[in-house]
This record gives sequence, C-alpha cells and structure tokens, in this order.
Amino acid sequence: MGDSVNSILIIDDEEDDVEIIKDMLSDTFAVETCLFPETAVDCINQTSPAVILLNPGMANLEIIPIIKAAKSLNPPSHIIFLSNLTSLEDSITAYEQGADDFISKPYNPIELFHKISNSVDTAAERNKLIASAELARATAFTAMESNSEMGVILRYMEEITSCNSYNDLGLSLAQTVLTLGANVILQIRGINKVVNFGCADNSFEAHLLSKSLKKGKLIEGVHKFIINDQRISILVTNTPNKEDPKYGRLKDNLAMMLGVTDARITTIDLVILLADKRKSGLQSVTANTSESMLEIRDTFNTYEKNIWQKIIDYREHTDGIIMTLGLSEEQEITLIDALDQFVESITETEATKHLIESSFKEMLYQLDQLDSSH
Repeated sequence: MGDSVNSILIIDDEEDDVEIIKDMLSDTFAVETCLFPETAVDCINQTSPAVILLNPGMANLEIIPIIKAAKSLNPPSHIIFLSNLTSLEDSITAYEQGADDFISKPYNPIELFHKISNSVDTAAERNKLIASAELARATAFTAMESNSEMGVILRYMEEITSCNSYNDLGLSLAQTVLTLGANVILQIRGINKVVNFGCADNSFEAHLLSKSLKKGKLIEGVHKFIINDQRISILVTNTPNKEDPKYGRLKDNLAMMLGVTDARITTIDLVILLADKRKSGLQSVTANTSESMLEIRDTFNTYEKNIWQKIIDYREHTDGIIMTLGLSEEQEITLIDALDQFVESITETEATKHLIESSFKEMLYQLDQLDSSH
C-alpha cells in the first residue's frame, strides 16, 4: 500500500513540464519526480504512489515493466498518460498498455488537476474497499477457523463419553489439543491417584501443575500459559502472541474443554468409588459366609463324632445284653445280624457325610476365589 493516498509520482524527462506540474500540485499533494526512464521502476517501488503521471513518449522507455511495477503495488497505482499524441488510436493504445486515463499535451491545468483529484479520490475509495474486503476475508477466515475449532471440541465432548480411565481421558485430550496447534502437558488429579501426560511424575512441570491450582484459573507467561480446573491442569508450551486472535480463542477453547474433562473425571471417580464399595461389601459378605459355613461344618463334625460314639457304646451294650439273655445260638445270630444291618445303614450315612464335607470344601474354595477376584 502507498505511503499516502495523496502521493503523486511524475515520470517525465521534460524538466520544464515536470516543474510546472509539480508547482501546480504541491500545495495539495505530496509530489515526487523521476526524470529518467531507467530509474522509473525503482522510483515506483520506493514511493508507492497513489497516482503516476507518465509520459509514454520518453526515449528508452520500457512501458511494460513500469506498468507491472505500478499494478503490483497494494493497492495498485492509478496511471495517467501525459502525451503529445492526441488521436483516438493513441488513447486506445494507452489503455491497452495499461493506462487508467489519458491527457494530451498541451494539457489544460484545470483538467489535469481535476483528473488527478478524481484519481486520488478513486484511489482512496479503492483503499477503503480493499481494507473492507481484507477485513471481511479475515473475519470470514476467523469464523471458519472458529467453526472448525468448535467442531473439534464437539467431537472431543462426544469421544470422552467412552473414556473410562484417566489414561484414556488424558490421551484423548492431549491428541485433540494437538489438532488445535498447541503442545501441552496435562495433569489429572483423580480420587485415588495423580496422572501426568507429557512429563515425568517427578519433573518440574508435574510439580508446577500440582501447585498451580492455588494461583488461580489462569497463569500466563511468555508464550506459555496454564489453565486450571478442580481436577485437571493443562500447560500450553507454544502459545501464539497475545495480540493474535488465536491466543484468545485457544484460551477459551481449552477452558471449555477442561470444564467437560473435569466433569468426566468426576464420573470416573464415582465409578471407582462405587467399585471399591462393592468390593468392600462383597468381601464382608464372603467373610461372614465362610465363617458361618465353617461353624456349620465344625458342628456337623462334632455331631457325627457323638453319633459314632453312641453307636459303639450301643453295640457293646447290646452284645453284653445278648450274652445274659440265655438265647439260643440261632436267636443270638438273628439279633447280631439285625445289629450289623443297623451299623451298615449308619455307614451309608457316613458316606453322605463325606459328600456333604466335600461340598462344604468346594463352597469355601469358591468363596475364596470370588473374594480374591475383587
């Protein structure tokens, strides 16, 4: 862009004409002159004029490089040819060569002044339009960037609903933030442990993040900042310049992402807490059940021993009675056979007892396994 919308550059090797035009315009415009066609391109690049008055009839003049230099400026210069040629064909040729306007010599000073004034006004208006267009493009680009970034955040919010551990959650956040162009170090402070991402647990960064919550929500440094939430902190190590709109957007986006991440950490904490309570309750139940079954088994064994002692006593007592009854041999055999049958039935009961004992052992083993698996 030119230094001023009022800047005029006269490129003409006729010094008298140059001095006359300069004197006429100097009170209103900033006028520069170039008397040699060989230096015209350099003069254009150095002064970036709003309007160029060019004599296309100069000796050794190469018009095309001059036109290219003038039109490559931002905004491009308005070019007026000053020429001794006056025909329609001359005017058409001038426009074909890149002129925006054409004035024949000898020129009318009033006409020249008005044409230059109009050209300057046109250049000023063009500058405004270009600035407005650039602002519109920048605004549109910023809006597109913001929409794209919001899409990334929304996808992250959907993704973390399936994260059921601190590791999964931290990796998802770090990868998502990386797509926003930021390199980060994270710390998640869960209910039962602290997990660091991007640094060692005993590193300076880990210590810094663990202490930063006491310093507030946001801590800003040179090309770095820390954002804290209750259960998570994030250190960005490559922030844009603070004057860059991306800086503010990055802070806002990360604050939003940390908010939903903190909520997800709370959910994971609750799941861990409930699992611990279930484990504690199950251990209590299995312990009580095992104790009860052991008591039942011991009672059963004591009862079984008592029964066998009574059977032995009964058999000895019965043998003694049989010997004193004076029974015949056949009668004694009949009574002893009946007693043996009774003992045999008791033996069958003993087999049932062993089966029950085996079942008790299996149930206690299964309870121990259930307890150890939780």
